Amino acid sequence: MSDILKKFKSVFIVEEESGKEQNTNQTPASAQHPAEMTAPPPRQKAESATSGSISDKFVEILAAALEKNNQEGFDYFEFRQALKNLAKMPMDEPTRFHSAYAMAQTMGVTPAKLVESAKFYLNVLANEQAKFNEAHAQQRARLIGNREEEVKNLEAMIQNKAEQIKQLTLQIEEHRQRSEQIRREISDSTVKIENTKADFEATFTSVTGQLQEDINKIQQYLK
Repeated sequence: MSDILKKFKSVFIVEEESGKEQNTNQTPASAQHPAEMTAPPPRQKAESATSGSISDKFVEILAAALEKNNQEGFDYFEFRQALKNLAKMPMDEPTRFHSAYAMAQTMGVTPAKLVESAKFYLNVLANEQAKFNEAHAQQRARLIGNREEEVKNLEAMIQNKAEQIKQLTLQIEEHRQRSEQIRREISDSTVKIENTKADFEATFTSVTGQLQEDINKIQQYLK
């Protein structure tokens, strides 16, 4: 991982209440799009809604997208890094924002420019979300869509053969077992890809939430 990517990632590292970084043991993201990566093991039934969890893998992916679109000069990211450094100091939040802004002013930065920069990065993240959603839809169609149709066809065959003579009983049972197997596989695949989507959404919400919160505070404190 490049030094600048580490810098971008560190700006949005999500910490648990205990102060430890989440998902530090996860494997770094590969060149694949997130929806194509191996999903975490099933955590609940496919029919249940899942809120997901913040994933270090997705933090790294989003950070890489932000790095690729990094604007030159002192912008929102340098401002946020200053805020993060000042968080170690004994000062309240308004003072922290004003102190970070004092540094930004020496670079010719205004509150309006900081907000504009932060919104630019929000758009970068929104584009990543759109790409993820497209890949997720394709993955879902490939792993589930066609297999659901296969289940329907098998069940139709079962219904037809049930009306035939007793000699077809064994064949009917074979089809039934195959149908049940596919249903189980569909359930497993659904849990995996939905958990992957939920992890992305949780990560996306966390990162964009931080951006939006900073925008609100910039607009509140730096008038």
